[in-house]
Amino acid sequence: MLKTLLTRYFIATGFIVNLAVAVVGVMLAPGLVSRVFEAAETVDPGTWEQARASIKTWSAHTNSGLGHAQIRVDGREVPTLSDAADAMRDGSILEIGEGVYNEALIIRPDNTRVVGRGHVVFEKAAAKGKATFIVEGSGTTIENIECRKVAVRDGNGACVRLEGKDLSLEHVYFHSSQQGLLTGSKPGHVRIRDSYFERLGNRGQAHGIYVGGGVLSIEQSYILGAKSEGHEIKSRATHTTISRSVIASLNAKDSRLVDISNGGIVKITDSTLQQGPNSANSDMIGFALEKRRHKENALVVHRNIIILERNGPNRLLHSRAKEMSPDISDNIIVTPKETAFKSTNLEYRRRAEAGLTAYPAVPMPLE
Repeated sequence: MLKTLLTRYFIATGFIVNLAVAVVGVMLAPGLVSRVFEAAETVDPGTWEQARASIKTWSAHTNSGLGHAQIRVDGREVPTLSDAADAMRDGSILEIGEGVYNEALIIRPDNTRVVGRGHVVFEKAAAKGKATFIVEGSGTTIENIECRKVAVRDGNGACVRLEGKDLSLEHVYFHSSQQGLLTGSKPGHVRIRDSYFERLGNRGQAHGIYVGGGVLSIEQSYILGAKSEGHEIKSRATHTTISRSVIASLNAKDSRLVDISNGGIVKITDSTLQQGPNSANSDMIGFALEKRRHKENALVVHRNIIILERNGPNRLLHSRAKEMSPDISDNIIVTPKETAFKSTNLEYRRRAEAGLTAYPAVPMPLE
């Protein structure tokens, strides 16, 4: 009965193709698809222009009187980023004025904050043959920074390489590089919020986001179009949480959307997952596929829009954690063939049946 009502609802309402947002106003019975997205918008992945436009919007309103290419540490102006690195102490705030910077930054003190004021772009910058930002300290926050075109000889040039612990990324736009974020095996808690990662990856050995351990939290972010058979997200964390986000292949030749290499506790909720036609890997989510395993394993995938449209075989989950029973429920799934999770989700064979706009548009959950 509920499935019939939901089907009628989606067919009757749909998404308004020529508008950015279509409001949904219906209460569902508890259980299957217990929350419906309040609004949705579509992005054309062929041009990426909407992503760029949104980045410009949020960067423009953060300028607080700092002039073009001006740099301040704890309120005191310094001439270069190298001088800023030398001037920073534990608890320092580094403010960077709008402009394009080709100099990398090594952050050594603890509990620092790096803030872009205006549209701040780091381009083709890499320190020590590693990354644009090498974070050696702990408790670092990086906000409102665009980073692009990072490439190094060993093939894993990153926008941020975390060598310390406990990193927060807020309002960052990392793209067109070998890797977005790269951490070591003990990164503490990595938090990513309200950010874009797109067109990142290199020969299947670099990815949009790679976290080597610790805890990973991703919220209200877009991880799009990993390239060169990279994963959008590769996590070895003991706990991985993804909420209110979009993870999408678009038209890229990526690998898995989410690769949870060693298992652990994983929760993916209120998000959109889209596996594109050109994906090199049939798996959307990989779980515990590598030898080293975490002791505790659980996978919860709730209240998401899941679209499997790879040309060839599609597999929502590939897991080697045989002792774990995944909880994949309350999702809307568009897939050409029935999944093993049909009884706990709403499944459709085509987007139109679910009221979703045709490819290449991607339905996006909004707050």
